[in-house]
Amino acid sequence: MKHMVLAERYECLKKIGTGGMGDVYQAHDRRLDRIVAIKILKSEYNEDDNFIRKFRRESLAAASISHPNIVSIYDVGMDEIDDVKLYYIVMEYIDGKTLKQLIREEGLLSQNLALNYLIQISEALKVAHSKNIVHRDIKSQNIMITKDNRVKVTDFGIARMAGNSTVTVTNAVMGSVHYFSPEQARGQKVDARSDIYSMGIVLYEMLTGEVPFDSENPITVALMHVQNEIPLPSELNPRVSSSVDQLFRKMTQKKPQDRYDNVSQIIEDGKAILLNKVGMGGSYNTMPTGETSTVIAGTRPNYGEPQKKRPVQRKREKPINENKKKEGNKIAGFAGVVVAILLILGLIFGVPKIKEIMSGEGDPVVMENFVGKSLEEAQEFADTNELILEVSGREPREDVAENTVLSQSIDESVELNRGDRFSVVISQSIDTVPVPDIENMSVTEAQSRLNEFELDLEIVDTEFSDRVPNDRIIRQSPESGARIERGGIVQIVVSKGQENKLTLVPNLRGVDVEKAEALLEQQGLKLGNVSEREDKSVAKGEVVWQQYESGNQIKEGTSVNIIISSGLPEPDPIVEEKSLNLNVELSDDGQSHSVEIVKVSKEGREVVETMTLDGGESVIIPVRGAVGDQFEILVDGQRLRSETVR
Repeated sequence: MKHMVLAERYECLKKIGTGGMGDVYQAHDRRLDRIVAIKILKSEYNEDDNFIRKFRRESLAAASISHPNIVSIYDVGMDEIDDVKLYYIVMEYIDGKTLKQLIREEGLLSQNLALNYLIQISEALKVAHSKNIVHRDIKSQNIMITKDNRVKVTDFGIARMAGNSTVTVTNAVMGSVHYFSPEQARGQKVDARSDIYSMGIVLYEMLTGEVPFDSENPITVALMHVQNEIPLPSELNPRVSSSVDQLFRKMTQKKPQDRYDNVSQIIEDGKAILLNKVGMGGSYNTMPTGETSTVIAGTRPNYGEPQKKRPVQRKREKPINENKKKEGNKIAGFAGVVVAILLILGLIFGVPKIKEIMSGEGDPVVMENFVGKSLEEAQEFADTNELILEVSGREPREDVAENTVLSQSIDESVELNRGDRFSVVISQSIDTVPVPDIENMSVTEAQSRLNEFELDLEIVDTEFSDRVPNDRIIRQSPESGARIERGGIVQIVVSKGQENKLTLVPNLRGVDVEKAEALLEQQGLKLGNVSEREDKSVAKGEVVWQQYESGNQIKEGTSVNIIISSGLPEPDPIVEEKSLNLNVELSDDGQSHSVEIVKVSKEGREVVETMTLDGGESVIIPVRGAVGDQFEILVDGQRLRSETVR
């Protein structure tokens, strides 16, 4: 396959991988001058309609989604080389390693790096799931890691639109059985929660360096996913926190309804653990002291619904037992000091403060709404009311000032006790750059221009255009002048040049060359090669043959070859023949001899007489020929002499 060129455009450079359905090659896109990856369906499947349909389905599913964490699909097609059909997909080339390779080379990953990768995988699947596309084959082999630690999910090889028929355990997917969800192992219908289970297995592999279940028999592995309890990552890697164990356990529950509902929840919990905001994970319930907890990661507070007000509990003062009161000057002196202190506090703070100090509790604090206000205001409220404020997240926003509260964990009017915690998500400024005008540029020129602004380029479509030349940019999004985040993507539509329109071929037979050229131009066609041949059906100089039959449709701009008549050949002149008598006389040697008379003329050599003569015999042979013709006398094949007609 090396140096094979597909579609007169993609030159295969070297093989870089093999999958269940095809081989992957690094290739050079000659048209856009860039390195790409091409997956070519294995030749043994070319005649299998089921595999062809699956291959095309993979192409359509993957090409319909676009995200920085998903390998982009550029082109899909079929070419025939040496009578062999080659179905192929042209993809973004990733300069990196698979997650499987990374784990094999470096061993288990740190908890923070594993969570970082998990969040990026979830971001990719979030886009796919929003389009009802379930990957169905999440595993470390299908996750690429670039040199700058960016995740690229690839190979939606058995992806199908959610809601279609079930997927069963077949040879095509046996290589993925270590990551199967229980419903996949049973051959039941799957949805996005099956991808979540497989992601959990990938998380386990990142944290421990191995998969939880393994066996030489893939059916045994599948049954383990159905029947066996998965060990927690911390059982193999003590450095894994309890919060990550809970996150993993929630992702890998046997029943889909017991797992996370969607990957957005995984993103939220993963970020909470990384930020170390609420215990060991920002969204986990907290059990009262002395009680044990079996909380699963992901049971986050609902910030969108009002929380129930907490009843304010006050300590009851114990009744004084008059019979046990001690008397004495020491006690009386102490009581006097207490009364004096209370009187001073009463003068300074008033009676409510005294009651607060005596009871050990203050009045409940009524939560205020800080959404749209500054973090400083929220902090001032927390300090004034002896509450603990935490920042649980930051979101890049252009429409509000930096450090503006976007959401809060406790709703307005909810009563809190002093010492309680609440958290807020605040805005973060975006480093934006203006988008330059790259329309009408070549892709290479546009990428160079965008590099000056630290922006990336993405080709989203190609179109025919009468206005923009081939391989140049028709339009861009965002438009020039708009401001986007530094490192953002500018999407472009590239021109395929003018669309090839069809036109009718005129009838050229019987017209001269000049007229034929005029008729072709009227139809948007060109006159091609003109040659001649003898023909008596038309006059000399008129068209006797044309390359395309009249009435056929061909592309505008096509050249049409013609043949014109050179007329009838000139008749041969009448040639006057003369007679010549050849005298053949043989010596008397007592033997018989073979004699041939050969005529040599413009038409070539021709034997005109053969005979046998005895030695000593003499004969005269009459012949006829045109002036200049020669007659050779051959005896036993040897030239005796020749005579010329004069």
